[in-house]
Amino acid sequence: MIDTRNPARQSKTFSRSYVAPELQAHLDQGGTVEKWLDGRTPIASMARISADRLKGDAIGVGRQHKNNARNAALHNCAVVVCYEDNNLTAAKREIIRPAFLQMVKDITHGYEEETGIPLMGCVAVERERVWRLPRDFIALQDALVMNGTGTFIEDKTHLNLADDDGTIIADLVTSGTGEAEVRKIRKRTTRNAKDRAEEGAIPGGPRRFGWLGPEKREGRLSNEKRNPAEWSYLMQMVRKRADGRSWRHITGWINQQKDKDGNPILTARGGKWSEQGVKGAVTNPAWWGGRILGGEIVKNLDTGEPTLGKWEYAEPDVDQVSYETWKQIMAGVNANRLHRGMVNPATSGAPRGENTRVGKYLFSGILRCGRINDLDEVCYSKLSGNKAGGKNAKYGDYYRCGDANCKGVGRRVAPVDEFLEELVLSYLDKHFSGTKPRTAPWRGQEKLDGLVAQRKKIKDSVADGDVEWGDVHDMLTRFNRNINTLQEEEQEHHRAESKRNLLRDWSRKKWEKMELGEKKEVISQVLVSVVVLPVPKERSDKAPFDPDLLQVSWRKEKKTTPHDQGQESPPKPDAA
Repeated sequence: MIDTRNPARQSKTFSRSYVAPELQAHLDQGGTVEKWLDGRTPIASMARISADRLKGDAIGVGRQHKNNARNAALHNCAVVVCYEDNNLTAAKREIIRPAFLQMVKDITHGYEEETGIPLMGCVAVERERVWRLPRDFIALQDALVMNGTGTFIEDKTHLNLADDDGTIIADLVTSGTGEAEVRKIRKRTTRNAKDRAEEGAIPGGPRRFGWLGPEKREGRLSNEKRNPAEWSYLMQMVRKRADGRSWRHITGWINQQKDKDGNPILTARGGKWSEQGVKGAVTNPAWWGGRILGGEIVKNLDTGEPTLGKWEYAEPDVDQVSYETWKQIMAGVNANRLHRGMVNPATSGAPRGENTRVGKYLFSGILRCGRINDLDEVCYSKLSGNKAGGKNAKYGDYYRCGDANCKGVGRRVAPVDEFLEELVLSYLDKHFSGTKPRTAPWRGQEKLDGLVAQRKKIKDSVADGDVEWGDVHDMLTRFNRNINTLQEEEQEHHRAESKRNLLRDWSRKKWEKMELGEKKEVISQVLVSVVVLPVPKERSDKAPFDPDLLQVSWRKEKKTTPHDQGQESPPKPDAA
C-alpha cells in the first residue's frame, strides 16, 4: 500500500491506496477474501481529482469510490482495493501519479503486492479519471492484457480495453495529443531494433583498467584481452563493493597495494586512484561482459538476456562475480555520473522525492525549523548546512533555516551531529543488531520469463517462414513494451530490497564503513524529522548547546508483512 501524506505538513496533493472498507471490515471479523467475493470479480477502484478546491479532505475522490462500488456491482464485480491521486492532473507528462502507477503494477501481476488480494481489472466514474495521455492508456491496456482479463468499467459501461480496435486511441488523438505521437512510438521501436546491430562489438576508446591496450602486430584491439597484472585488483574492488565496503575504503585499499616489483597499482592513465575512478571501474558493466547503448544494457532480442561482448571478461566460477553482482552494486548507485551512461531511474519516470541531493552535512534535510514565522505558524522549513567564515569561523560550521518568511533558527553543526548521531546509533543498536538480511523474490519473474519465451516462439515462426512479419509486427511491439516494463520493475525491486535491508545485520562497524550518502539514507529510515526550537529569549545565543531544544520524531514501525516475518512474498491468488 502507498500513502504519500505527511501528517507533519498537510497538503491537498497526495496519493494512497487501501483495502476497500467493506472488505476490510469483513477481514477484521476473521473472514476471507474468497468468501467475501462469493464469485464476484475483484477489481480496483481508481479515483482522481485534478484540483481539490476544498481543504484537502479528499471529498471528491471519496464520492468517486462510492459510485465505483455501485457501478462495479452491476457487472458482478466487487471493489477490493481503492487507489486515489488527489489534487493531481493527468494531462501533464511531467506529473507523476503514484497511485495510478501502483495500480497498473498490481493489475499486471493480478494481485495487490502487500496483501495478496486478487485484482482482475479497474473501475472509474469516467476514463479521464484514469488516463488522459496515450502513454497512460497504453500502460493500463498492457496491464489488463498481461492480467488476462481486460476488465474495465467506465461509469456503468463495461469496456474491453484488451481488444480495443483503435477507437480509444482515436479519441486521444482528437484530445490534443496527436496521431504523430503514436507513429513516433512505432518509429522509435524500429530505430532501436537497428541500433542493436552494434551489440557485442568491442567498444573503442582509451584503455580501461584491467585490460590491455591495442597491439597491431598481434591484431589485438584495445580492451579486448585482460591484463594479468591488473585483473585481480579489479575483481577485488568489485567484490569489496558487493560486500558493502565504501568507495572511500576501496580507494584507500587500492592506493596501498603494490605489484610484485613493489610499484603502486596505478590507474589506466598512470595516476593515483580517486573515489570517482574506483566508482567508474566498478560500475562499468564491461567487467562482466555487458555494454550500455542508448542508456540501457544491451540485451538479446530473442532471449531478453544481456548480450555478452566479444572481449574477455569475468568468469563467475573463477572470479566469484557476475551480472547479478553488478545489479546488486548498481541498486545502490543513484547519481547520474555513476551510471556510466545509463538512464538514471531518479530522472526517468521514477516517483519524485525518493532521491535527494546528498550534501556534505550529516543531518541537513532532517533538521526542521521550529520558530513561529511571519505567517504565525511553525516554519518547519529544512535547515541547511553552512560553512562558517569571518569572525564566526572559530565557532565552526552551522545549520540554519533560510526561509524568506522566517527569522530562522541556527545551531552549530558539531554538537548537533555528535548528539543526534549517538542517538541514532543507540536506536539502531537496540532495534536492528542481530537481525538478518532477507531478500524477497520479485513477483514478476515467472511472468517476465513467459513473455520472453513467447516472443522467441513468434520470432522463430517468422524465421521459419510459418508467419509473415507484417502479421506479427504489432504483437511483437506489445511484447517488447511489456517486457521492458517488467524489466524496469525488476530493477526497481532490486533497489527497494537493497534499501530495505540497509539496517539489517546492524553493527557500529557497518556505520564506520559507510559514506556520507549511505549514512544519510540510514538516518532517513529511522527519523522523520528533528525540529530545532529557537533559543529562549532569556538565554544568550552563545549559551552552551542544549539537546532539549531538539524535538526528535522517529518513524513509526510499519505493520509486519509476511515477507518481514521471513516468509515468501504473497503467492498469486486465484480470482475467486
